[in-house]
Amino acid sequence: MLEIMENVDIRDYTTFKVGGKFRYFTKLSDTLELLALYEFAKEKKLPVHILGGGSNMVFPDGTFECVVVKIEFCGFELIAETDEYADLKIGAGENWDYVVECAVEVNLSGIEAMSAIPGTCGATPVQNVGAYGQEIKDSLVSVDVYDTKDNKFKTLSKVYCEFSYRNSIFKGEAKGRYVIIAVTLRLSKGLPKIPNYPGVKTYFIEKSINSPTLFQIREAIIEIRKKKLPDPKEIPSAGSFFKNPIVDRHIAHELKMKYPELTTFPTGDDLVKIPAGFLIETAGLKGRDFGAVSVYPNNALVLVNNGNATRADVEKVRDQIIRTIFEKFDITLETEPEFV
Repeated sequence: MLEIMENVDIRDYTTFKVGGKFRYFTKLSDTLELLALYEFAKEKKLPVHILGGGSNMVFPDGTFECVVVKIEFCGFELIAETDEYADLKIGAGENWDYVVECAVEVNLSGIEAMSAIPGTCGATPVQNVGAYGQEIKDSLVSVDVYDTKDNKFKTLSKVYCEFSYRNSIFKGEAKGRYVIIAVTLRLSKGLPKIPNYPGVKTYFIEKSINSPTLFQIREAIIEIRKKKLPDPKEIPSAGSFFKNPIVDRHIAHELKMKYPELTTFPTGDDLVKIPAGFLIETAGLKGRDFGAVSVYPNNALVLVNNGNATRADVEKVRDQIIRTIFEKFDITLETEPEFV
């Protein structure tokens, strides 16, 4: 039976610990409850907001006038299997890192570089989550959804999702239309690819590992991330706060000439990805304490809540960093977390 709570503290359900109250809040573990949920929202004349792990959102300081739903649809199902791959359907509410752990345990590759990313499985297609050269779109087959417009359960293909860098149809034209119920991934039984990133290469060189196993790659990613990212249970944050900007190769070349230590990543079509963390650190902002909010000393991409930060505090620091980077590099940074 659908149980709905009122005036729930937002900070209890987000990793950044910023925000006031959810007007209404509920948890769903049964897809059949979706119909009752939307009837309730219609009755209250309020929109529905879907919440996964609460790791990539910044909520208002006052009352968030929505019916907020924490998705807890769980389970794994083997859909298809060949000698080369296995297709797994995974409940949207499953913890993402647990999904990666399970895949690695049965020697299935394709998502190991995304180890230790906070949040739920259902949130990964929304932002086309990625790390160390892997993105969810590379493994995704389809997404099972509830279509609130047509009032039907559907399966959406990867092509329909319109994936791009940290973006998808779920953040664009179809924002708010679909409730993600499950995600189907195609994972490989072949040898894993070693992420082509300096930090990962250095890790294996230092440990004298020439041909790392799937487990060793996951272990490396977790260790590297622990050094670079704060544990949200101890230090509130929203993870990586800024997207890596994608610029014209001529701009990247000019930056490389000025900063030879800069590592760039070609993305095709004469475009190049620039590490936002490098820009922020070069601008002298890494570790900067702005009062209620700081730039994390171990990773310039991360903003941390020093205790009682408000959304206004976060917005002020965000805007200052964006302005500083634009003035120094003529590049405009974009945020990863959604400000709702």
